[in-house]
Amino acid sequence: MTIMRRHGGPVRRPSALITAVLALLALLCSAFLVLPANADPLPFDDCPAHTLCLYSGAAGTGERRDFTDRRNAEAYDAAWDDRTLSARNNTRYWACLYVDAGYGGPVRTVEPGGSGDYATGDPRFVRTLSAHKTVPTRALCFTGYERCPDNRVCTFAKPHGRGAMTVHLPRTAGDDHGSSYGPEAAPRSVFNRTRHDACFYPRPTFDGTWTDPKDRKTYGAYVVLRGDHTTVPAPFAATFRSHELVDGTAECQ
Repeated sequence: MTIMRRHGGPVRRPSALITAVLALLALLCSAFLVLPANADPLPFDDCPAHTLCLYSGAAGTGERRDFTDRRNAEAYDAAWDDRTLSARNNTRYWACLYVDAGYGGPVRTVEPGGSGDYATGDPRFVRTLSAHKTVPTRALCFTGYERCPDNRVCTFAKPHGRGAMTVHLPRTAGDDHGSSYGPEAAPRSVFNRTRHDACFYPRPTFDGTWTDPKDRKTYGAYVVLRGDHTTVPAPFAATFRSHELVDGTAECQ
């Protein structure tokens, strides 16, 4: 260090190292000053807490629609149907996104706190999503039986309680306490949430039989026990035209 004398007293001059440190600090300060005041938000950063956010663009861009964990939608209105290209799940549940209304068709799942992008990749999910629900476990994304009200028989257009649902109200008078319906309600799965066993028939008149083409055996009523749900196997699937409620399976026609 160089010492200079002035008026008889020594004066110390800052070293080159201190000068370099001061110059570096000045450079860093100037760098912070030129940063943009409003940086672009991170993808999905605008999605509120406790909300499932659906976006019309990739990576959380475009128009956004918000659903709380209590607002499941079996289908979207025409303005939003088939528009979702990305999603952010800020709920504490699993989010299930479906191609078809009524929780039908292929499904994508999004874990709690996770996100999904459907703008590219599997073409089955590009601008095809039409319904969603939030559930406690991922396994429940692949069924839809929970839609069936208590004390009703519900039939579904697709296996595992998915697809369009028909709710059958048990009659309070008459011997059969059942329902007769056309082929438009022919189910591929059933939930019997009544306190009776349900006997299903291939005719609207509460009778008829099935013949299995494999073993040529003939079967009478297809039974779904009280409180049970099932995917209907061949040769019974999509053939039911009526059912009745009974106190025991021996009462089936």
